[in-house]
Amino acid sequence: MLSIGEFARLAGVSVRMLRHYDQLGLLRPHRVDPHTGYRSYSATQLDRANRLVALKDLGFGLEQVAELLEADASGERVVDLLRQRRDELRTQIATDRGRLAHVEARLSTVTKEHAMSTTLQFTETSLPALRLVQRSVHVTDMAAIEAEMGMMFGAVGHALEAAGATRNGPGVAHYTVESGPDGDGLRAAAAEQVDAPVDGLEQVELTAVDRALATTYDAGDLSGIAAAWQALVTEVEHRGLTPSGTCREVYHSTPYEPGGTRWVVELQQPVG
Repeated sequence: MLSIGEFARLAGVSVRMLRHYDQLGLLRPHRVDPHTGYRSYSATQLDRANRLVALKDLGFGLEQVAELLEADASGERVVDLLRQRRDELRTQIATDRGRLAHVEARLSTVTKEHAMSTTLQFTETSLPALRLVQRSVHVTDMAAIEAEMGMMFGAVGHALEAAGATRNGPGVAHYTVESGPDGDGLRAAAAEQVDAPVDGLEQVELTAVDRALATTYDAGDLSGIAAAWQALVTEVEHRGLTPSGTCREVYHSTPYEPGGTRWVVELQQPVG
């Protein structure tokens, strides 16, 4: 026989909780000494204790736990319930991680906004015509752009490798405001500078732009690039100009390249 303390340790619950379960009739001691009132438990009761705790951890109320135990929920049934709960928690955690990443990105934008506006250098320039192969997507949820771009650049890279195509310059992302079936949104494209067509990729040409304002984002990660874009567009307005046409990101260096450790991205905003 096991003392209540020994049984509590093995079952992973507190002595107080065992007494509570006893009062509710969920887990009675195997024996109660009539003179001292000491509770003793049998090792064979550990199976019921395990199922009780597992069902409670699944979020069932104690009344529901009692019903399941009275229905003699098998270990297999409890395992199924635990697996369902595990999958629900994994989904919830993944969702919460996405929300956390979004909050951190927004926090980064807010905290870096002033720093970006005072440290970035802005240059008026013209933009050359570019012949590109690309993947593109219509985006209405702007928070999804980063994930979409990563997947599209990966797909473009695989297609170029399969075709043995040669790049003529750094990778380019470009963004065009457009109207789609879900209302106003953005056409976001992940592109490489390649002259010849590549199976599975769109072939496009960005026309030359006479006037644009540009700045260079240089950092170890992309958490501040939204703040850099905001600073660039703020400078456009400060100069009495108007954003116009397709804006570009030219990736001069990325951590994914051999020997690369930083993001060096030229942000280019056509203006009128």
